[in-house]
Amino acid sequence: MECPEGHSHHIHKNGHRKGKQNYICVKCGRQFIEEYQHRGYSDDVKRNCLKMYVNGIGFRGRERITGVSRTTIMD
Repeated sequence: MECPEGHSHHIHKNGHRKGKQNYICVKCGRQFIEEYQHRGYSDDVKRNCLKMYVNGIGFRGRERITGVSRTTIMD
């Protein structure tokens, strides 16, 4: 494993954060976890919401069909 910023292999364990092992780079001091997860909705869901927008389906209709909150769709 290497530091994502300094690309150093000199790292130490640095406790846990939200149930995941936290590491710290000795060279640059950056804290990081081994793997990051993608957050948010997939591109397919976003594409479907845009198609529904073009076809005139309202926010609440898109919310019922996709399961995505209408405030998220508005943003």
